[in-house]
Amino acid sequence: MKESSIIRKVSVTALSLAICASLLAGCAGKGDSTQSSASSPAASSSASQPAASEEPKADPFGKQPELTVLTRGTWSNADAKYPDGQSMEDNAYTRKLESDYNIKIENAFVAADYPKQVDLAIASGTIPDYLTNLTYPQYRAIVKAGLAMDISEVWEKYASPNVKRVYDSNKELFDSMVKVDGKMYGIPGSKPLVDFLPVMWVRQDWLDKLGLKAPTNLDELAAVAKAFVEQDPDGNSKADTVGLVGPKKDGRLYQDMDDQNFGLHFDPIFSAFNAFPGFWVKDSNGEAVYGSILLETKAALQKLAEMYKQGLITKGMLTSNTEELISNNKAGLFFGTWWNPFTEIGNSWRNDNNANWQAYIMPSGSDGIAVAKGGNAAQQFAVISKDAKNPEAIIKMLNIKTESLDKFVSKEERAILSDYPYPFYLTFSLADGPALILQGAIDYLNGKGTLDEHHARFDSYDPGANPIFDKMIDYKTKPVDNWNLSGWDFSGDKANDFGLVYSFGVGLKPYVSGKFKWLNTLTYVKTETMDRRWANLKKLEYETFSKIIIGQPIDAFDSFVEQWKKEGGDQVTKEIQSVVKQ
Repeated sequence: MKESSIIRKVSVTALSLAICASLLAGCAGKGDSTQSSASSPAASSSASQPAASEEPKADPFGKQPELTVLTRGTWSNADAKYPDGQSMEDNAYTRKLESDYNIKIENAFVAADYPKQVDLAIASGTIPDYLTNLTYPQYRAIVKAGLAMDISEVWEKYASPNVKRVYDSNKELFDSMVKVDGKMYGIPGSKPLVDFLPVMWVRQDWLDKLGLKAPTNLDELAAVAKAFVEQDPDGNSKADTVGLVGPKKDGRLYQDMDDQNFGLHFDPIFSAFNAFPGFWVKDSNGEAVYGSILLETKAALQKLAEMYKQGLITKGMLTSNTEELISNNKAGLFFGTWWNPFTEIGNSWRNDNNANWQAYIMPSGSDGIAVAKGGNAAQQFAVISKDAKNPEAIIKMLNIKTESLDKFVSKEERAILSDYPYPFYLTFSLADGPALILQGAIDYLNGKGTLDEHHARFDSYDPGANPIFDKMIDYKTKPVDNWNLSGWDFSGDKANDFGLVYSFGVGLKPYVSGKFKWLNTLTYVKTETMDRRWANLKKLEYETFSKIIIGQPIDAFDSFVEQWKKEGGDQVTKEIQSVVKQ
């Protein structure tokens, strides 16, 4: 899909989003499709020079006064394609940077094993002018080694309004990760918060046939799952339908501080018990404690074990391709992500055009509010070397990317290059970016604003949102408040856009109109003991919890806690408590 540049995902969990990977992130401004909008402010600045006594105002898009050479480390991609006469070192992006901005890029190293080369650079005590796509431990190691520049001042002066808007959309989390003693040492590669909200997908046509409503608590969830198993919702007179779909082969029971942003998990059920396994939370004394060893998690596991024993959760979870039950229309309930219409739900609809999947969130308590785990929206980082002579030029490259690369080089060239060869590639996303498109469509359909007004608003931060918005408006049928499958036209060629339109039009509804609050892990830091012991402790945790759900006595939880503490958990807890107090 070439019509948007809203986020570029690189995680394995987003492989299903190969089509929509570019739909969710960056901000953008107005301008010609083949020339950066930055050219005009830079050119016009000379027409009104400030008085000699005034300090010239920093221009986020100004051309460097003389050729500025920047060194970087980067990865090599064997599958990368370049137009004839172009390469990683010399392409439309690097040429445009040099001709329009006086910025020349030199690669200090290019490596397929980029993380390893970064580690070696850190160990040597010397890094290039800037590095992007760093892991959090690498970022912290660079700061700890005194190799990173405090960019607080240069950020304030040179970061563009749209760049600051992205950062400020999730400021609390980003500040906690990149600032030390109030000083900013890095730039977070940010993902939308929308991605982390667990969506309860339900076959609404099955609910309607059986006279049921979408579950709003655990008892109702169990009742709906039981009805889906026993009351032949697909009408084929066979006992071949299942209730709640459990994690697929090699899947996860819940999101944790390491593994996030995926489907077919049980997080909403854990949250209903105020349990947050895999996260560091505060105990009654305000101390950091690991959520997986708390009694609330034990209670949630016991409930899941009961549901599994009653046949309400699919057999073969974690050992079979349970997602195929959704695709083959044998299941009507699972917890997933807003973009599942690109994958399982899309397959389900193609196999049965009457499959009316609807998205909800299940409240965690009687107040009607869902407590959702806030995922790590900053999983990659960029740093500027303390020895860099022109840090403002590096910030300018981020400004340019955020203003939309479609306007920086021709769309034809970018269609081949993608974003990755751009010398400052970093995912950089508004926290609510995708949801703003649905909200805009809802507003327009309800008579708020003209098409031109909505297009202008999207143009102000991401023109790539407009084609998605337009399709949602075009495919929506009357009445406008019908967001069921029957409220959309996917006839003919429009069927090709089912995943896109249904994800944005239906999958995002819980985020736009639902009631929820985030609970974040206290830290994403990996301590010294975690480096040595965490993989084994996590393996112990997942194996124990999986066995409990499928039938092992609940007493196994107590044995797990005891073993977890002895095998390094207590020491890890002490280290995490120290980190949290810093």
